[in-house]
Amino acid sequence: MTPTPTEQLILYVDDEHANRVVFQATFGKKFKIKAVASAEEALDFCAKTHEPVAVIVSDQRMTGMSGDELLRRVKDVSPDTVRMILTAYSDLEPILGAVNEGLVARYVIKPWDRTELEETLRWALEAFVAGRQNNALQLRLVQTERLRTLGQVSAAVLHDLNQPVMAVSMSAEQLSELSKVAPALSRIANGDTKLTEQERSTLAALGEELPDLASNLASCATFMTDLMKQMRQFQRHDTAPPTSGDVAPGPVLKLALSMCRSGGIAGGSKLVFEGPSDLPRVRATSTDLLQVIVNLIRNAQQALEEHHVREGVVRIHTAVADGFLTVSVHDNGPGIPPDVLSKLGTPFYTTRDAGTGLGIAQCKRLVGRLGGDLRIESTLGTGTDVTFTLPVFGATH
Repeated sequence: MTPTPTEQLILYVDDEHANRVVFQATFGKKFKIKAVASAEEALDFCAKTHEPVAVIVSDQRMTGMSGDELLRRVKDVSPDTVRMILTAYSDLEPILGAVNEGLVARYVIKPWDRTELEETLRWALEAFVAGRQNNALQLRLVQTERLRTLGQVSAAVLHDLNQPVMAVSMSAEQLSELSKVAPALSRIANGDTKLTEQERSTLAALGEELPDLASNLASCATFMTDLMKQMRQFQRHDTAPPTSGDVAPGPVLKLALSMCRSGGIAGGSKLVFEGPSDLPRVRATSTDLLQVIVNLIRNAQQALEEHHVREGVVRIHTAVADGFLTVSVHDNGPGIPPDVLSKLGTPFYTTRDAGTGLGIAQCKRLVGRLGGDLRIESTLGTGTDVTFTLPVFGATH
């Protein structure tokens, strides 16, 4: 007699004892679970057990072998097993690659929700049983997860494209206004130097603003091109590691402030930069760093705007200590309730009607991938601080 889905075996892999105890206590009465403490132990169990492993759930960050590497090996020794992984959003980069390679049927973001994870486990068990009866289902299962993930990647890219598109639009408006002096330039070229006061003023503004406008437009174009390239890489099943390098934070901060300043003016808040602008290079790309800073500033501006904060101020502070660059974004808004604060960073969780729930999640993913840390502190009635750190390029830690 074929066992029912809930009678099938789930193998849980985590090198932290407390996590294994919690998982077993939470789901042990509803499912048949075997918990092991390492990837090596999991592989040994899969090789020796006479009972098929229906589902394997592995933590990503473990001592020794990582979760995605474990699932790569499990696919070879037990191809019918439905493979799932638990990961913090900051560790998502290798998981996206694993999804793209067809190694992972489903990934779950930590901290996991009991009800959601239980539903996912039931889905995985049912998929295993159905897949044994129809091998093509396993392939469709993996393809479906890839499409789901591609949708999330696309949503993140579209979210991050919004700000540079707005910046390009505003720069185009400025250029259009400055272009009104073109007839005067033609007259000057033909030897006529008689100008009106308005023409002289516009020419002076043109000389002052044009270099920055051109630089900002070029930087925004590069930023948008890089974002689209990331999405195309995922679409093409490109599993190459993300580009790494080093970048000077000063110009990136300047561009981020320029991109976000119009949003602050529209919402009635001030944007203030504090700290040294001559900062050491950090381990990041300009695109990644710009994504993080712009997202954090816009989140703060939108919080002030939506709560109609009078004399709202967003302060960006930088500091360097112990081989790390620290960037803090502070707003003097109403603060964030503790129950909401605990959920910030969960993909697609948002309290705003027009929000996507991707800004903080993206920031956590990018900062974590670059070897840094992001934390949020908020006091009701006082405001919110979002601080991230990145390793200084060349520093030893």
